[in-house]
Amino acid sequence: MHHTFTLQTEWTGNTGSGTSGYRDYSRDVVVQSEDAGQLRGSAARAFHGDDSKWNPEQLLLASLAQCHVLAYLHAATQAGLIVTAMTCGVEGHLTVDAEGAGRLTGATLRPTVALDDDDRRAEADELHALAHSRCFIANSLAFDVEIEPQPTAPATPPTVTSRLGAPLTLLPPRVANRPTQVTGLTERPSEVEPVTTAHSPQPTTASTAPDEQTEGVPGSFYEAVGGRETFEKLVHEFYRGVREDPLLAPMYPQEDFAGAERRLRMFLEQYWGGPKTYSAERGHPRLRMRHMPFTIDAAARDAWLRHMRAALDAVELSPMHEAELWDYLERAAHSLVNSA
Repeated sequence: MHHTFTLQTEWTGNTGSGTSGYRDYSRDVVVQSEDAGQLRGSAARAFHGDDSKWNPEQLLLASLAQCHVLAYLHAATQAGLIVTAMTCGVEGHLTVDAEGAGRLTGATLRPTVALDDDDRRAEADELHALAHSRCFIANSLAFDVEIEPQPTAPATPPTVTSRLGAPLTLLPPRVANRPTQVTGLTERPSEVEPVTTAHSPQPTTASTAPDEQTEGVPGSFYEAVGGRETFEKLVHEFYRGVREDPLLAPMYPQEDFAGAERRLRMFLEQYWGGPKTYSAERGHPRLRMRHMPFTIDAAARDAWLRHMRAALDAVELSPMHEAELWDYLERAAHSLVNSA
């Protein structure tokens, strides 16, 4: 038995100059089906998309969850099991390599099933394996899918949406960390922009000390984006703008811009899984303390971010790596404001 499904996706994001530049167009699309109507889509935020619209990764996971629900209901009917309600949470994992090629590497389904006879709970849980084996979407995927049946009365009831025409549980959002406690490697310092104080070690003017290590943690962000070369370029481009900025330049040691450049580069390298030279030379960073002697208001914050944005654009990271680094830099810059 053979079935054919058709739809059309139209890009609606031409802002006037087409794809003249990576930042010159919107990722918005409209998915159109003759019977179901239209669905507004975009890329994920990590790829310069709009979080208020469905992205391809969500749609794929939604298809998987929806298919599992429908396959399960069919299997339950065949087994004489009466289901009175069902939701299915889903979580997928996307990996992007240094060349920008990405793939979903796994997903977890977390179905919750309400029964009219809870004495058949064990049977109901076992039925998920059968439903999964019959799911058209699951049988079409190239990655593994795990199934974790959930209690019928979770402590926090899932939020259910019908945006795709079938129940889909939206997992509770992960609570964001405070800007000065960005998640990552356990040995990352919490400093963002090391500033020399009277009690700091004497600066080193060389961009890289002769015996300084360049190797990072295998598989780390540091290694994925190109290691030392990438961070050197990022920080050099940043300070090229800072040197000429009338608001920021006076905050830095005028006779030691090279040293300031090296300290920031060492800090960022260590934070993202590179060499631990920063802590070895300067000890644990003291974020608020190091910046307290300086008046950092919204104008200074925005100037700092403006130069860092230009520097980040210059290193041309993959969209996902760029979004991860920029998210950290934005939150960290806001945390440093100490004056209205």
